[in-house]
Amino acid sequence: MSDLSYKAVVLIAMANEKKANQILSLTNNLGLEGIVVTKIESLLYYTRAVVPAALVLEHSLVKGTKINLLSLLRRRKHLSDMPIIYLGPNNAKLHVSALTVGADIYIDLPTQPSVISANLQRLWRNRQVAISLRETLAHLHKLELAYKESERMKDDLTHMLVHDLKSPISSVMGLLDHSMELLKTDTTNDIEIIQELLALARTESQHLLNLAANILDVRRMKEGHMPYNLHEVSELSKLVKSSIQDVTADLSEREFSFVIRPEAERLMADPELLRRILANLFANAIKHSRRGGHIDFRAWQQEDNYVLCVRDDGEGIPEQDLGKIFNAFEQSRYTVHSRYDTGMGLTFCKLAVEKHGGKIWVESVVGRGSSFYFTIPVSPINQTKISMIKDDYLVSSPETMTGIY
Repeated sequence: MSDLSYKAVVLIAMANEKKANQILSLTNNLGLEGIVVTKIESLLYYTRAVVPAALVLEHSLVKGTKINLLSLLRRRKHLSDMPIIYLGPNNAKLHVSALTVGADIYIDLPTQPSVISANLQRLWRNRQVAISLRETLAHLHKLELAYKESERMKDDLTHMLVHDLKSPISSVMGLLDHSMELLKTDTTNDIEIIQELLALARTESQHLLNLAANILDVRRMKEGHMPYNLHEVSELSKLVKSSIQDVTADLSEREFSFVIRPEAERLMADPELLRRILANLFANAIKHSRRGGHIDFRAWQQEDNYVLCVRDDGEGIPEQDLGKIFNAFEQSRYTVHSRYDTGMGLTFCKLAVEKHGGKIWVESVVGRGSSFYFTIPVSPINQTKISMIKDDYLVSSPETMTGIY
């Protein structure tokens, strides 16, 4: 039950309220509050969503009824380990039955208050130890899961470095080897070919460099070591153009456009991080769209946040992958251009956006493209919850927008 309330109280369930009040004083020695109930209905109602520190139950409360109260209480999952002291007559059969059904201790009546107090104190001490052990085990379980996740990421990284990066590295070496062979011929006719090969080698090298940078920065961000410097971005459109130029792919093979509302031209952010977020989203759009495709950037203000969106008309993302698209290595796959995509760029984007106090998400339809949205708070100090933004919010007259790139 998610709405359970754990209370440091001793529930005293006795038919005689006067006798119950005599036991109340015993709870003060344990630093616990005592609550008296004199009816079975009250006991069942109180323990419906409350877990007491202990229960002192007198047989007289259930005597003459057909209710097996102990069994009923123990069947409630949240009360399965609640300490129970059963007070009853000196009756061996009843004594055995109470312990069998669920009582922790059976005390024969009449008895001295000190006997009840000593047993109650021992049960409460054991209860505290059990709670402490349970919390420790839960903490260790979390550490174990975190360790396994760390090991999984290390294994995935090793797999990627050993297997999946051989292709671009081999491409660079092959391009350089071919260029060197052409240089040996020493003919001017091969100059243009050599320049083209070297340009391709540089593009592949830049791809490897960007991948290494993302891997290192994801690690730094998770450890809290990534620099974060807020400044005013006075011209978002200029920063967007710069981020597009950071992409190593041939930009002439795609059509780019951007639409920025005037109120979104100025915002507070870390310019370098924001530029890299956009560069990674543009690079991702290029990887997963075909030549001649269209990539669109838009930005506007929604309540206390700026919303930025990079949209493409590429291959799209299967619905089952949408929930894990920003997890490192989770969405690793080959792109439409047969280039391996580890997804580290999107992981970097998620961490960098969250560093600003924003959120990032994706909407996608297979075969029709993807739209990556992220928010930057208007005021990083006053961060508010963001609602999902729909495309129809973007409709406005052309004169309210900045130009087309």
